[in-house]
Amino acid sequence: MKNPLLKRIPRELRDDIGKYIALFLFLTLTIGFVSGFLVADNSMKKAYDNSFEDYSIENGHFILENEADDKLLTDIEEKYEVKIYPLFRKNKESDEGHTVRFYKPRSEVDRIDLMDGENLSGDGEILLDRLYAENNDIHLGDSFSAGDMDFKVVGVAAFSDYSALFKNNTDMMFDAKKFTVAMVSEKDFEALGESGLEYEYAWLNNDDSLSDNAQKELADDIMKELAVNSEQYGNTIKDFVSRQDNQAIQFTGNDMGGDSVMMHALLYIVMVVLSFAFAVTIRSTIEQEASVIGTLRASGYTKGELLAHYIALPLIITAAGAIAGNIIGYTGMKYLVADMYYHSYSLPTYKTLWNADAFLSTTVIPVIIILLINLLIIGYSLSLSPLKFIRRDLSRRKKKRAVKLPDWKFLSRFRARVILQNIPAYCILFFGIFLASVLLMFGMMFSPLLSHFKDQVVASKFSEYQYILKAPLPTETPGAEKYCVTTLENDHEEEITIYGIQENSSYLKDESFSSGEIFLSEGYMEKYSVKNHSTVTLHDKYSGKEYDFKISDKYDYPPTLCIFMNMDDFNEMFGNDEEYFSGYFTNEKITDIDDTMVASVITEHDLTVMADQLEDSLGMIFPMIGGFAMIVYLLMIYLLAKIIVEKNASSISMIKILGYSDKEASRLYNRATSIVVIVSLLLSIALCFIVIKMIYYTMMMEYSGWLTFWIAPWTAPAMLLIGGVCYTAVSFILLRKIKKIPLSQALKNME
Repeated sequence: MKNPLLKRIPRELRDDIGKYIALFLFLTLTIGFVSGFLVADNSMKKAYDNSFEDYSIENGHFILENEADDKLLTDIEEKYEVKIYPLFRKNKESDEGHTVRFYKPRSEVDRIDLMDGENLSGDGEILLDRLYAENNDIHLGDSFSAGDMDFKVVGVAAFSDYSALFKNNTDMMFDAKKFTVAMVSEKDFEALGESGLEYEYAWLNNDDSLSDNAQKELADDIMKELAVNSEQYGNTIKDFVSRQDNQAIQFTGNDMGGDSVMMHALLYIVMVVLSFAFAVTIRSTIEQEASVIGTLRASGYTKGELLAHYIALPLIITAAGAIAGNIIGYTGMKYLVADMYYHSYSLPTYKTLWNADAFLSTTVIPVIIILLINLLIIGYSLSLSPLKFIRRDLSRRKKKRAVKLPDWKFLSRFRARVILQNIPAYCILFFGIFLASVLLMFGMMFSPLLSHFKDQVVASKFSEYQYILKAPLPTETPGAEKYCVTTLENDHEEEITIYGIQENSSYLKDESFSSGEIFLSEGYMEKYSVKNHSTVTLHDKYSGKEYDFKISDKYDYPPTLCIFMNMDDFNEMFGNDEEYFSGYFTNEKITDIDDTMVASVITEHDLTVMADQLEDSLGMIFPMIGGFAMIVYLLMIYLLAKIIVEKNASSISMIKILGYSDKEASRLYNRATSIVVIVSLLLSIALCFIVIKMIYYTMMMEYSGWLTFWIAPWTAPAMLLIGGVCYTAVSFILLRKIKKIPLSQALKNME
C-alpha cells in the first residue's frame, strides 16, 4: 500500500514555500558558482598543463652580459643533453610609458597561441599579448608605437612563457597593464636598435620524462657550469631561471590550484551551516507535531519510516538545488569564471571538459552532508518512546528549575526566556552570521588594503627615479646620489634586495646609515618574525656563498623585502672596489648616460605595480564575495528567526488573546532575536579579525614579498550597518508572519 506520509511532502512544501524557495535559490546560486568555477578551473588548468608540451615551453633560461660563445653552448648541450635556443629580447618604452619586451618570431621553443587576428606576414606589423591589449583597449588594426617605431596590430596572442606578465622574476606581482611581450619580424627587431638588448637563451631537455626534482637538479648543474665557465669566455650571468622558479610560467598554475581548494572549503562550510539550519527547522516541526508522531508510532510506524519522511524534503531541495546549480555552472557560470581568469592571466584557448570531481563535489557530497547531519540530529530527536511524544514530553532529563533571572522588568525577563528556550537555533544563527561576516570582511578589506599599501609606498619612496646601471658611470644630473644594490636569497628561496646607502643620505633621511648599522625592512621583519639584534643569513643564488647580517633596527619601506647598510660596508662585504656603485637616486631624469648602459629605471609605478595589478585582477571577485555574504546574512537570519516564531506560535497566540497587539508581540519575540543578532554581529566581527589575520598571514607566506595586514577603520561599523539592515528587512517579513498566527493556535495543543 502506498505510504500515506508521502502525501504530506507536497503539502509541507506548499505551506512553507517561501522558506524552501529561499533555500533552493541559495543552494542553486552557491553550487552553480562553485560548479562553474571548478569546471572552468579544471578546463583552464588542463589547457595550461597541456601548453607545456603543445607550445614547447622552456625548461629554463639564462641571460648573459654579452652574446654567448658557440663552444660554451655546445659544451653545455652535449654534457647535459639539452638543446639551447637564442631568444634575444629588447625592452623598449611605448608612447604611453609602458615597457614592451620585443621578440623575434619563434617556432621551436616558447611558441605562441594566436587568439585573434593574423600572424605576422611582413614588416611594420606586431603581435601583442592579448591581456595587455584588452587592458589598454587596443584593437586589431590599431597603430602601436614603441622604441621610436610605429607598428600595426595584426593579432593578439598568448605567449606560452608569459601566462603571468612578470616583468622581472623577482617582482612580487605581475603587471598586465603597463608591461607586455610582443613579436615583430626579424628586420623590425634589428631596426629597434641596440638599447635594451638582452642576450637570453632558453633550453629544452632532450628527456621529457624527468621529474620536477630532476629538472631542478639539472638546472642547478647548468647554472654552476655557466658560473664556472662564463668568465673564461669573457661573459657574466645576469639572470638564471629554471622553469620551476619562473613566476611568469608557474604563477598561473599555482594560483589555479589554490583557488580550487578554497572553493571546495567554502562549499562544504556553507553546506554544514545549511545542514544544521535544516535540522533545526525539522526539529521545530517535530516539537509541533509531537502528539501526531506519538500516535503514528503507537499505530505501527517505525522510527526509520518517520525519519525518512522528515529528511525527505531537505534531501529533495538539496538534490534539486545541486542539479539546477550544475546546469547553471556548466552553461553560464563557467563563462563568468573563465572571463575572470582571462582578465588576470594570458592563458591559451581552452575547451570545456566534463569534470567528475566537480560533479562529485557539488552534487554527491552536499547531499551526503545534508543526509548525515540530519540523520544524526533528527534520528536522535525521534528516538523517544511513543508515550513521550503523545504526552509532548520531549525532554530526556528531569526538568530542571528555570534559570533564575535578575529582577528585571517583565518584558526584559520575557525576552531573556525566549533566548534561553531557543539556544540551539541561536547557536546556528551565530555560526551563520560568523561565516557571513568572514566572507563580508574578505570582500570589504582588500580594496582599502591595497589603497593603503599604495599610500605607504608613495610616502616612503626614496626618489622619483632609481637608476640601475650596467657599469658605474658618472652623471652631471643635479642631486643624483650614488648607491649600491644586489640581490640574495633567503632559506625560502625568496630574493631579498640589499642596498648600500651613503652615510647621511639626502634621500633616505630616516637613518644615518653609519658604518656597522644594518636595517631590515619592516615587511621582512613582520613576515618572518625577525627581531632587532638577531642575525639574518642570506646566500648568493649562483655561487651559494652565505652572508650574515646582524640587524640593528627596522626600516619603514613597504615595496620590497630588503636590507639597508652603509655603502662602504656593502662594497667590503661583496668584494667591490671602494668607488663601486650600482646606480643613482634622483628626482630628475638622467639624460647624460646612454640608454644602452641603463639596466633599469624604477619609478613610482614599479613600486605600486603589485597593488595596481591585484586591484585590476580581483576587482570583480571581492564585490561578488560581499554580495554572497549579504545573501548568507539574509537567509540565515530569516530562516532561524522564522523558526523561533513558528516554535513559539502557541505562546504568541496566547499573548494575543491576552490583548497584546501584533506589533507588541513582534517586539517581544523579534527583539529577543535582535539582541542575539547584534551580539552575534559584535562577536563575529571581533573573531573575524583574528581568523582573517591568521588566514592572511598563512596565505601571504606562499607569495614572494609582503603586503602589511591592514583593515580600514570603517570596516567594522559598515559590517554592523549591513547586518542591521539585513535584519531590519527580515523583521518586516517576520511581522507579517506573526500577524498570520490565529488566536485559535493557543487552543490546539492544550493538555
